[in-house]
Amino acid sequence: MATGATTGYAAGEQTNTSPIDYAQEVTYNIPPGGTYQRLRMTGESLAPQDSTSTPDEINDLPEVAETVLTGRSTSGSINGVLSYGTYDDFLAGILGSDWVDAAVAAGSKPQINPYSSLWGAATIYSPSMNTASWPNSVYAHILDPDNNFDFWVMGYNKGSGTIVFDPSQLPASITGVVTCSGNATISIKSIANGKIGKTYAIRKKMAANWQVFSGLMVNQVQIQLQKGQVPTVQIDFIGSDMTVTTVDVSSAVNAATSSPLMDVVGGFLGCSVFGKSPAGCIQSATITLARDGSGQDTGMGHVGACGIQFGALKVSMDIEYFFKDYTEFLAWQAAKKGVVSVSIKGADGYGYQFSVLNGRIFNPKNPVSGKNATIVTTISVTGNPLPGGGTFAISRITPS
Repeated sequence: MATGATTGYAAGEQTNTSPIDYAQEVTYNIPPGGTYQRLRMTGESLAPQDSTSTPDEINDLPEVAETVLTGRSTSGSINGVLSYGTYDDFLAGILGSDWVDAAVAAGSKPQINPYSSLWGAATIYSPSMNTASWPNSVYAHILDPDNNFDFWVMGYNKGSGTIVFDPSQLPASITGVVTCSGNATISIKSIANGKIGKTYAIRKKMAANWQVFSGLMVNQVQIQLQKGQVPTVQIDFIGSDMTVTTVDVSSAVNAATSSPLMDVVGGFLGCSVFGKSPAGCIQSATITLARDGSGQDTGMGHVGACGIQFGALKVSMDIEYFFKDYTEFLAWQAAKKGVVSVSIKGADGYGYQFSVLNGRIFNPKNPVSGKNATIVTTISVTGNPLPGGGTFAISRITPS
């Protein structure tokens, strides 16, 4: 009986054995050494784009003149299924910020107030809480073993040790002002948009060589949650150049994340529009984060871009749900603004809450499309900056 493998069967390089990894650049357009991160994805389309010119040179033969290279850029997308921790670096890239993983140490004895006359909402306050470095929007975990408190709240960081939030998020057991014990802790794991510029190098290994794409900025991220489908992520890049090299610049490559793929059945945690979930079942939610006005600066003497413009963050969220009442239409009619969020997690309990911090509804519609069908409402939410800044935030959800 024959044993072993048959060789020479492949017509060319195989997708399954062509790894792709990345690292954030320290200096723009220079692929860094050090450790790279293996990517988990369903596909990619990065490629160089040459700009050329064919002058109308006069000659005595009926043929066009030589084509001249006038510039080069790169662009393309990484596509994947949403899983915890897999695309956090690129989410930080589109938001221009860093993830915050912070906690208020035990001993601060924070006070929980279901209704603060000062803020007109529920608050968590402690004069020893230093929240100055926290983002404007926080998803905070309150843990107090002595009082049997273990819950999460989505709210605003007002500074000076105060978090303001909707009181409906409190456990039913908290009906009045409560001072937590000295063993209580408050922690956040989140990111809000900022003004940090980030570029990346991405490598594709094929046929013993590397294609190295440098000077890549995240130009757009789209996250789509839809009934009957896996939650998908598309990350669009624009970059400066691509080189083919035999040199491995990395010292190591981290393995791809192994977190479970998220789903919209057991993993979907709901949608909140101005503090309330739409009355009808959610059909889809699409989050689009884009860098409006981004682009590249070019010059003579080199083929790729010599600099980059990051533009300004532009946020939108489109939500579809079965129509049951006019709550969202009345909010649109009143030009109301507030937090609009969508949450999802994996089977391991880790996930994300995506929040437009000061959203406003535009273009609500609920067409009657035909007989024997349930009417579906679609609303488009546009992100607006909060006073002092802050348009979008992502909070990490972790198991209690």
